[in-house]
Amino acid sequence: MAVSVGTSINETHYTTLRSGINTVMGTPTGSGNSSAGYNVAISAPSVSVGSTITASQWNNLRGDIRKASAHQTNSAVSLTTVDTDTGITADIHNEFETALATVTSNRFTLATAQSTLSTARTANKGNWNGIQQHDVRLTWASANAFKAFWNAGGTVKVVSSLAYTGSEAKTLDWKSLVNDAKNVSINYTSAYADGGGNQGTITNTGMYDLNTNGTEVQIFQDGGTNPYAENDYQIFIRYITNGIRVRVVFRDDDAGDQTGVGGPEDENVKGTLTSAITVRRATGSNVEVTSPSVATGGSNTF
Repeated sequence: MAVSVGTSINETHYTTLRSGINTVMGTPTGSGNSSAGYNVAISAPSVSVGSTITASQWNNLRGDIRKASAHQTNSAVSLTTVDTDTGITADIHNEFETALATVTSNRFTLATAQSTLSTARTANKGNWNGIQQHDVRLTWASANAFKAFWNAGGTVKVVSSLAYTGSEAKTLDWKSLVNDAKNVSINYTSAYADGGGNQGTITNTGMYDLNTNGTEVQIFQDGGTNPYAENDYQIFIRYITNGIRVRVVFRDDDAGDQTGVGGPEDENVKGTLTSAITVRRATGSNVEVTSPSVATGGSNTF
């Protein structure tokens, strides 16, 4: 709560502000959309009741708030430095409090320049038929590392493509299906279009929306066009212990259509089908979270 001019600023005010920034930056707490914590140690020390707070301690608190701000916006909020001679004032306290409220509200935001994008797994498939699955498991070393990744604005993204220069109708339909589909990213609370084409339907489910019992959820669906309407491109996600399993499915269910003499022909899909899983995580001097370990899931056919 903002204080009025003339109010004596003491350790209670300091401790309240410190507790707030520690919730944003420190050990993860809460669950779902109420989660917070980047698993980063703050500089502002805890103090005992009745202690006199030094200018250095106030400035450590200032630095912690500015780090959270820079992580979220790539530009640290401007906050007054506490001078040893003049000490803390109501105006400076209120300045800190306002900035803390902003970084708390925006705690799931990650500035692109404060992150690193890496490819967790890429796989290729050529001359295929039937159901092909790119099954990838991403796991973190601990529950806190897992939560910190998502709390700090981390995302997992699915990007697929099919390279083909021939003229076979079925493969051309698959090329359109895959290359015109939306790229799909998953964050703490949603799945959303993130580049790629404009085709397909996304179900808005994020990491913290998943049941911890491991129930799989489909977050993307797109289908082929007649006479290949039976074919589907799908993405599924599920919670695994301290991680996420991403299953990208290419269902070539079209078995061919009888159009002349003889039976239908179920031709293979040609070209090179590529499925990639990328990870964007917070990195740098302000907030850095760990990368997941990557493993192949049991249904993988790539």
